[in-house]
Amino acid sequence: MSASPLITGDGQLVDIGDVHYNDELAAPQTYGVMRFAHTSDALRGLVRDLRDRAAREARPLTDFMDISGRSGHSRIGLDIHLTGEAPMVSDATRTVELPVAVTALNAVLAESLADLRSLCGDGGVDFGRLFIPRGPAVGRAEIAEAIERGWLLLPSRHSVAEDGVVEIVLENLRYVLSARLLGVGRNFAEMVVKGKHGLGIFQSLAPTGLPARLPAKDFMVGAVHIALGPFTAFLNRPTNRDGVFHLASRLLDGIRTSGISTPRQVELYNSGDAPAPTDGLAVRLKLYPPDGQVARLAERVLLPGRSREVLAAGVDFADLTDIFSPTGSRALFDEVAADPSDGGIYGRVLMPGKMITIPWEQEEGVWLQEFQWRLIYEYARGNVPEGVLEGEEIPKRMRPFLDDLKYVGGEQKLSKVFVADALPPADTLRVLKRNGIGVVAARGMGCHPGKACRPPFFRMDQTLYEELVRLEGEGMRFYLLLEYNGHAQVREFFRGLWVTREGKEHLPRIHTTMAMFGSACDVLGPVLEEPIAAFLQKMRDHPRLGEGFAVAHGSGPGVMRIVDDAAAALGIFRLGVGIDAEEIGQIPNFEPEAVAQFTNLAMNTRQDILDRRSLFKIFNLGGFGTSYEVNMALTFLKIGQCLPAPYIFIDPVGFGPNGEPFWRQTLEQFATLSSDLAGGGHVLGPLGPRWVVNCCHEVRTYEEGYAVMAAFVDDPAAYWRERGIAFSRVRFARDNLKKAGVPIAPYIEEALEGE
Repeated sequence: MSASPLITGDGQLVDIGDVHYNDELAAPQTYGVMRFAHTSDALRGLVRDLRDRAAREARPLTDFMDISGRSGHSRIGLDIHLTGEAPMVSDATRTVELPVAVTALNAVLAESLADLRSLCGDGGVDFGRLFIPRGPAVGRAEIAEAIERGWLLLPSRHSVAEDGVVEIVLENLRYVLSARLLGVGRNFAEMVVKGKHGLGIFQSLAPTGLPARLPAKDFMVGAVHIALGPFTAFLNRPTNRDGVFHLASRLLDGIRTSGISTPRQVELYNSGDAPAPTDGLAVRLKLYPPDGQVARLAERVLLPGRSREVLAAGVDFADLTDIFSPTGSRALFDEVAADPSDGGIYGRVLMPGKMITIPWEQEEGVWLQEFQWRLIYEYARGNVPEGVLEGEEIPKRMRPFLDDLKYVGGEQKLSKVFVADALPPADTLRVLKRNGIGVVAARGMGCHPGKACRPPFFRMDQTLYEELVRLEGEGMRFYLLLEYNGHAQVREFFRGLWVTREGKEHLPRIHTTMAMFGSACDVLGPVLEEPIAAFLQKMRDHPRLGEGFAVAHGSGPGVMRIVDDAAAALGIFRLGVGIDAEEIGQIPNFEPEAVAQFTNLAMNTRQDILDRRSLFKIFNLGGFGTSYEVNMALTFLKIGQCLPAPYIFIDPVGFGPNGEPFWRQTLEQFATLSSDLAGGGHVLGPLGPRWVVNCCHEVRTYEEGYAVMAAFVDDPAAYWRERGIAFSRVRFARDNLKKAGVPIAPYIEEALEGE
């Protein structure tokens, strides 16, 4: 295979000159020097040789090397390119300096170039990388082979030329900047210093997509789709339209540029004198072989049978790190303390090539939480220089982890990691997200109000849970290192639940969940263990369910533990959603593949999860808690937040009055409130729809319950008709659940399509 290109780290812009006007580009421009410090002997020698060769052969320097600017700078229209003057190489200072021109091609930035002096005068702002190809680009045949293997994904509108140049047509996407926000305070500085991580609140997709034409002397941010696999790509500056060129952000990294559905922004300028049609406008790029490290990562991540799936979704944080291993995860917490008196740090921020330690914020020996949250904010914004470790300052044990972070794919938001003993409050998590931190790892949820932090507190309140759901939906990742009773496991917050690695892989395949409610008393074990196990096996073996079937329970003892143990033995996916029952002596069960634990005040949130996610409900023998769950479940059914399906009320012994079924009086009350009510000369009518009660089935055995549920799975439409349930009600509930992200079983969709 040909040699991979040499790609440096970021260089800094220094020695900036006065701003002048470039008539050809119709834009303000300044000249400066890009300096690469602490360079290797190999890099300096190579730059010297190529500089001399370009002069000797009278060829442009860009035939041998080029600059790729930072993505965030190009996205706001700030372009940087080589002037063609000879590089300056110094062995004494171990620097390489390249004369460059910086141009503000976005009219909104016309008054901002002068601000670069103060920002870049001390050489502290990264401005771009040096790209030096050391061999030919990948050829057409090798590109075809990579596509066949699933190591390269290209959109439908692409072509590959004989020389291997790939041409990709722009999608109907355009990004716009807020001119008003750009004019506020230090916002320009925020974008220049942070690059694309500082753009979140200034740039957004335009609702109108691409314009029909790109006007002359105008700037535009569009997008293409590509998933590179291990290859490095370098965009040509010219596009397929005369006069339209791509700005400086031209380097696409191997592994990192993955996720075919993720738009890759392209920044274009029409330097011509006439508008350029955007229909068919395409960028061109060349692919280059990976270096050794990227090739090894590709072999580890792009496994046979999974490579196409991984590239399509984007190489995830968990794909590249050992985060799901308790041993690997503990390394992130090695100096993080649970309390200021322990002598460790509060937390840290990890990112490619950099590590920040955050101290405990105390006054007179007392931890001040509000000050701590503000300190996190300032560290996230980069306003506190203390505790920042780079290069040789980073402990060797952390360097491999930090190095892997730069290859995270998708939208590339997961390369900055916040680590603390406990999750900070919801508003602090939002600040982390706003400042480009995409991953949070903790050992607990924080301190219980009025209690110490030991042992770790695992329960969420409603505010924290809702914020975690929102942030996960926006692309953040949350990991929890659970250590209890001598056991350790790592879980990710995924689709509203804390899941194991296996749970994350399996949960998307679940389409039918059955919630099992019942007493926390262990005395029922001898009565229920065998019939529940046999019942679950029949459900699992139903041909329409199989691995798409799961059970959910309250994550406690008694009936809940019986169900969990039986499901585990049968390989059935389990969801444990509990509340803080330790105060009454119940120990939570962390064995299910997916769990969530809530404070008692978040009981309704917990019930919402159990009810919405489950199609079937089984009410076993139970007390006040189970009675509450019955009423909540039927209320959710009535208001269209659950699909009409069998709700099974079971008593295999006859614990009701005179040996009657335990739930009979409850069901009789429901039948009463859904009947025509009259009394005392008043006609009230029903207080609830009859069809809700029609979904309630009183059974003596689990076999009877299975027969009702199996008949529903085989023909849902017949069940709805027999029970007087309008198909409009079913569709209404189906649509509500889809909006909430709840999967709908295929046999439900088939039944609705058939009507």
